[in-house]
Amino acid sequence: MKIQAAYENGERPVPLTDKRILVTGCPIGGVLSKTIGAIESNGGVVVCMENCGGIKATRLMVDAEKDDIIEAIAERYLDIGCAVMSPNNRRLELIPQLVQEFQIDGIVDIMLQTCHPYSVERYQIKKLAKELGIPYMSVETDYSQADIGQFTNRFTAFIEML
Repeated sequence: MKIQAAYENGERPVPLTDKRILVTGCPIGGVLSKTIGAIESNGGVVVCMENCGGIKATRLMVDAEKDDIIEAIAERYLDIGCAVMSPNNRRLELIPQLVQEFQIDGIVDIMLQTCHPYSVERYQIKKLAKELGIPYMSVETDYSQADIGQFTNRFTAFIEML
């Protein structure tokens, strides 16, 4: 209630001038602070994450009215746009919806060196971003902190470009 009241009074957790970023790609639990931290410390704000731990798994509901509830649960999970499913058209359908809904200024596609299914889709996501007229950046990383300086420089340049 306190947060909602503050929001209704115009208070925002980030300045409205910050660039709204959609993070897509690999599950980034192990590199969350490195990647999101570098974006948000350079004038961006991650407003949506479309990856394994992000929004796409929460957008679909199980059809509780279906006669076979097990089939309904299976359908719900099979409808999630996951890179291990081929072809993965669901992901290509979801991203434009998220761009519009969250008023995205830029897309950051994060690849982990060990997650090949998402790296296979990188070209399609880049092409989709171009069609949507949204700036796109792809970064590849691992679980080390060795590339944090490079990340900071790349995100600074990307967000300045926006």
